Amino acid sequence: MQQLQSHYTWFCSYHRLRISAFLAMALLCFALANAAIFILTQTSQNVQAQTVPNVVETSKSAEKVAVVEAAQVVVTTNPQATTTQQTTRPVSTPTITPAPAPAQPRAAIPAPSYDKVSIPSIGLTSRFVTVGLTNTNAIDVHPSLVGWWNGSAQLGSPGAVFLDGHNPGVFSRVPLMKEGVQISLTKASGETFNYTVVHVETVMLVGINMRAALTPYGGAREGLNLMTCVGAYNAQTGTTDQRLVVYAIRS
Repeated sequence: MQQLQSHYTWFCSYHRLRISAFLAMALLCFALANAAIFILTQTSQNVQAQTVPNVVETSKSAEKVAVVEAAQVVVTTNPQATTTQQTTRPVSTPTITPAPAPAQPRAAIPAPSYDKVSIPSIGLTSRFVTVGLTNTNAIDVHPSLVGWWNGSAQLGSPGAVFLDGHNPGVFSRVPLMKEGVQISLTKASGETFNYTVVHVETVMLVGINMRAALTPYGGAREGLNLMTCVGAYNAQTGTTDQRLVVYAIRS
């Protein structure tokens, strides 16, 4: 009985020792597991901390490479020539717009035709018109125009063509004319008649010989005579007291 009790006591002690050892091993394993988790956590954080700067540096390096490549695209081999980088756009099909029909040219408006007198030496070019007489037997001509008196000869016909103009006015420079001056008369049709001055004289208005003023000078077949006012102005008569007559014959 005593032996059995001693054996039982030993067995209980052994059993408690096994349980204690088991618990000690369990605690040790738990501690080791916690230590391993802690170490792994710290290691992961260190790796992430080291990885982020590498990523940033990589990003900065990529930007630098992109800038360098862009600069290489802009700058050509010729240091004085640069080209602008262009973005390629998709090619679209062009829309063809029909060309408008050409406008029909307007009919040319003919220039007005009229008779004119030209005296290049005194810078005179003027239209001349047909005029008659006033109720006081004066030639009815406008101050800015040369008048062909309808009682004188026609252009190209025997006799003297008679032209009258005012001074001051369109004939202001006629008193400067001398022998040898050239005069041209051009009809509206384009036909031209040329004359050469052969005589210039000043006569008094009172007792003027109009028959001579309407006759070709020196017995010529075709003549051209010009008349204008000169001398002193007479307020009573409303005109000057003299007349200048230029005689020309057809060349």
